[in-house]
Amino acid sequence: MGKSIAPTGDAINRPVRYRGDASLHRLTSDSNHSEIRQVIMAKIVLAAGVPHPPRLVKEIEDSQEPLKSEAMFRQVRQHVEKAEPDVIIEVDSDHFVNFFYNNVPAFCLGLAEESEGPQEIWCPMPQYTVKGHVPMAQDLLSYGIGSNFDLAAAHELRLDHSIMIPLHFLNPGMEIPVMPLYVNGFAAPLPNAPRCFSLGQMIRGFVEQWGGNERIAIIASGAFAQDVGGPLRGWIDEEWVDTVSGLLEEGKYETLAGRATAERMAAAGNNSSELLNWITLTGAVGDTRPLFVEA
Repeated sequence: MGKSIAPTGDAINRPVRYRGDASLHRLTSDSNHSEIRQVIMAKIVLAAGVPHPPRLVKEIEDSQEPLKSEAMFRQVRQHVEKAEPDVIIEVDSDHFVNFFYNNVPAFCLGLAEESEGPQEIWCPMPQYTVKGHVPMAQDLLSYGIGSNFDLAAAHELRLDHSIMIPLHFLNPGMEIPVMPLYVNGFAAPLPNAPRCFSLGQMIRGFVEQWGGNERIAIIASGAFAQDVGGPLRGWIDEEWVDTVSGLLEEGKYETLAGRATAERMAAAGNNSSELLNWITLTGAVGDTRPLFVEA
């Protein structure tokens, strides 16, 4: 059974964990809705980690009964609507749509004025045009360099399902501008988890010094126990799911980053390094602890 505790100030919600699908996890944060919007400073008002099954939209449409994944996204969307973000930073791993093994940056920030997706013809969902936030992205790029993060920059992007599935549910009208931030999760060598955690901390530092008053949401897209098309397909590493979920619930984010080695993530499945997106998110939320749990 789940329970909720009303947040005071900024708060992060604990991850939802569905035993039937280890990709269905989320972490959300929203600020006290009674705050004055006119305060002249940017702030992170929400953080959420969600899955991106490519056929999820079609599965929901065809299902005769409500799906757990549908209910999960609906609940996260309610938090998004309550937080009223002006910008979304979506942390994702490109699925070989923009990059391939011959050229994969560890980290890449999207600077396109607008992008379209999903690019995969086998992903049954509507096509969208997504607005970017070029001024903020350019400043984040410069701030990163000054903070010892030499992010790659992409002025043109093709968005795949891993970006678009979360946006379909959480930003359905595509009114909110999106800054894609790609973390290499597939082509070895991967960035290590502590480095990704530091990347999140850098993002938080950028937001705190940004001169505008934008309300910023951070969305991490991906699973942390999943194998696609490999020998472990269909198997869920319950031990790793429990470990990751427990550390998230306890707010032990740096401990999680230390334990999420390339070897341990690979043992949980060939897609499990998408956890790096989550770890980047946790670096951005500071020491905020979970106030909401549902299982």
